[in-house]
Amino acid sequence: MLDVKVWLESTGMKVAQERFLKPPALPYIIFLETSSVSGADNKNCISDRSISIELYSDKINKASEGAIEDLLNEKAIEYSKDRTWIDSEKFFQTVYDFNLIEKF
Repeated sequence: MLDVKVWLESTGMKVAQERFLKPPALPYIIFLETSSVSGADNKNCISDRSISIELYSDKINKASEGAIEDLLNEKAIEYSKDRTWIDSEKFFQTVYDFNLIEKF
């Protein structure tokens, strides 16, 4: 199974699952994951992981976005992308949502 944290760390940015206790300097990545496991013949063998990657940056950061998009494109993962300005924090949040179905 893909280790999402290690995979995202290859971008060179700081990465945490769920949250940082003390957020590092921008840009950084948070990812969230839920999963369901199923199979057949009384055996679980398929994992469907719903993953959200959240990129936080003080400006629209094409280089950081490109690093994440390159990872997704390398694995031919279909994704949706949404960007929001968080006024209370004074930074952008760019979210990539996708499902990763793996057989084990």
